Amino acid sequence: MVGIVQALGAIGDLMGQSGDPEAATSWIEELEKAFDLLRCTSEDKVILAMYQLQGNASTWWRASKDIVFPEGTVPMWDAFVEAFNGKCFSDTAREQKMAEFFRLHQNQMTVDQYEAKFAKLSKYAPKLVEDPVDRARRFREGLKPEIRIVLIPFNLNDYNDLYERA
Repeated sequence: MVGIVQALGAIGDLMGQSGDPEAATSWIEELEKAFDLLRCTSEDKVILAMYQLQGNASTWWRASKDIVFPEGTVPMWDAFVEAFNGKCFSDTAREQKMAEFFRLHQNQMTVDQYEAKFAKLSKYAPKLVEDPVDRARRFREGLKPEIRIVLIPFNLNDYNDLYERA
């Protein structure tokens, strides 16, 4: 099991000044895919993720783990991810990504490129897209006017249907 997670790569100095919050987010997502494949428990996920931390990330975790998981507390994956994201992804960076999502329009992108960007940025504004109808509406509003006008008569409220028709 450790071999599979090792293959995902370690996270090292993402918390340094040259850190890339999106790389940290991607690392968590890749770990979660492996954890789903391996059917890891929440506690196993934390242990395997901790094993991957290197450099500044490892130093941060050694200093933080007793705060995140006080003695006698079972390590839970959601708590680890929240602490990790809190360290790697500042409120300012999160707000910038949310603002980028608000401003997102298709412009010169293809529909596929727009959809990929929409999906990537929507995770930074989950409350705006948790309702499927709101997700579809927001996607439709960002499409080029000439595409949006053609889709309006269909009154599509399903994101996938809307994307396919676009």
